[in-house]
Amino acid sequence: MSGSSRLRLAAYVPFVFVVVGAVLRTLLYVGFHETFRAGDAVLALAVGALMDGLVGVLAALPFALCLSLFRLRWLERPALRFAALAAFGAVATFFATVEWYFFDEFNSRFNNIAVDYVRNPGEVLGNIHESYRVGLVAAGSVVAGLVLAAAGMRAMRGLTLPAPRRRDRVRRLAVTLVAATSAAGALALAPSDVSADRIVNEIAQNGVARFAHAVRTGNLDYALYYRTLPKNLARRRAAVVLDASWMGPDAETAAPPDPTPDTSPKPWDVVVILEESLGSEFIGALGHERKTPGFDRWSNEGLLLTNLTATGNRTVRGLEGTLCSMVPLPGAAVLKRMKHAPVATLAGVFQLEGYKTAFVYGGWGRFDDMKPFFPNNGFDEFIERDAYPKDAFSTVLGVADEWIFAQALARQKAAAAKGERLFMTVLTVSNHRPFQVPERGTAFPAARQNRDAAVAYADWALADYLDKARAEGLLDHTLVLIEGDHGARVYGEQVIPTPSYRIPGLFLVPDPAWKGRRLDRLASQIDLAPTLLALTGRDSPVPFLGTDLTDLPAEGGRAFVQHNRDVGLLTDTALVTLGLQHADICYTRSGRDSDAFTRAATCASSPALQSLEDDAAAVFQTADEMLRAGDYTIKKDAPSVAENR
Repeated sequence: MSGSSRLRLAAYVPFVFVVVGAVLRTLLYVGFHETFRAGDAVLALAVGALMDGLVGVLAALPFALCLSLFRLRWLERPALRFAALAAFGAVATFFATVEWYFFDEFNSRFNNIAVDYVRNPGEVLGNIHESYRVGLVAAGSVVAGLVLAAAGMRAMRGLTLPAPRRRDRVRRLAVTLVAATSAAGALALAPSDVSADRIVNEIAQNGVARFAHAVRTGNLDYALYYRTLPKNLARRRAAVVLDASWMGPDAETAAPPDPTPDTSPKPWDVVVILEESLGSEFIGALGHERKTPGFDRWSNEGLLLTNLTATGNRTVRGLEGTLCSMVPLPGAAVLKRMKHAPVATLAGVFQLEGYKTAFVYGGWGRFDDMKPFFPNNGFDEFIERDAYPKDAFSTVLGVADEWIFAQALARQKAAAAKGERLFMTVLTVSNHRPFQVPERGTAFPAARQNRDAAVAYADWALADYLDKARAEGLLDHTLVLIEGDHGARVYGEQVIPTPSYRIPGLFLVPDPAWKGRRLDRLASQIDLAPTLLALTGRDSPVPFLGTDLTDLPAEGGRAFVQHNRDVGLLTDTALVTLGLQHADICYTRSGRDSDAFTRAATCASSPALQSLEDDAAAVFQTADEMLRAGDYTIKKDAPSVAENR
């Protein structure tokens, strides 16, 4: 009877995982799958129950080991046993609720974003406190824990725990270790995809297992896990895709080209503004419901990019793509993997020309490892939370946007007064949970504390800054790039849901020739730096991977994208994604304006798709090799990209 009692106690842990997981999985399917398909729902629940049971066996290992080796007499007392079971059930329910909110934001189980959150607990815990009703969630979790404990107590009637004999200890210990090893092996062999629908796959997974996977694959060796080509072939293909002849396999031994004549770069100041979570779906000028009258008004004053695609769904990816012109490699972004190493940046280009450089942010630079990366790679000054008045309106993420823009404007005016040239990057924070913003004259009351209010305020603050800069005469000699760092949230069935990656991009150029222009070509965030340099009369330096968009046709664009551990290449008519263990998937679509993707049976089903798969592998493989070799740096005597084309 003792063995049965101990087994029932140990089995309570996987029981809770399975029950809570089934409830969560049902709610996720109903809440986030656009169409109900009984087969998909049953598949997600069945696979999910198996995954939850296996994870539950591993989670029970410490408890099972104690049950195998020690008597644990206190568990014979019903009140104490009930309290222990209820506490575990409440904790499991609380974290399931956290998973729900995470899925609501990222359409995914715990992934590398969750790992980043754990590494930045201060901002994250504060954001959770300000964004959600934590007390209500905790109370509900306690109630659920009591219900689960009551069910567990019914199954444990007559429980006794006599002192175990040595022979029993050895036998139970062996059974426990075999069970845990078997569960771990089964989890390792379990496929990550059980359906062609990404949402079904995510729902079927277990959050704890995905979090552990994200931790384990945080710094991936691309060549070990992803599709590769022979090195010289990869460099040749990458050179063609990126229009970068300097990247060819013989580039290292070839003599540098003769310098091009002085093109007299424009002595303009440059300001790059990354607007937090500003997806294209908010922009009236891009044909969507009008929520950004300020941006829409200013879009008529410059060059508007109508098909710009973010490289990822995190700010760190937007910074990487925009300022480093680097494709989004799997694993950690450049800021994290190269935080103390020299890396080519847009700020570094202007710093070499004698510009003063500044990064203006409203929060703390430790988030996303922006600091020390940027001070080590081109920025003379890094402005963070302690530079603002203590009474400035703020959330745990930082001060509201108008204070950030006030800092930026002050630096522009000071530089103009001193006759200094300035390169500045501004990163806003207000359009993010908890969506707490000051009350301003917008159509969406700030008291509602929702996305509409945050977007309206962020748009007001941006337009207010631009209006003030123009009134001061600063825009007469300043090129301004405005973009979303990424979309507002991830949604879609594709492995990399690129429809949610669409972001606005706007260049405000002192040269009136660019006023009121639109660029419809499919473009990537990595193209922004070369385009900005071209607009200022400068060549893009080696080794930037992006392309100047100013003189290219509307057709034939491409964008590089990343989601979780998958990377991909998007074109006007196709999307190819490269996954772990060479799990590559291809899709087709009718044109660059379409968000309807059709999954191909295999990438090999079409010569065009197979070629695109090789192109994607070539680019990501070559970029990874350049970073690992320390070659992604700007050298003062290096030729420009234009000189090699």
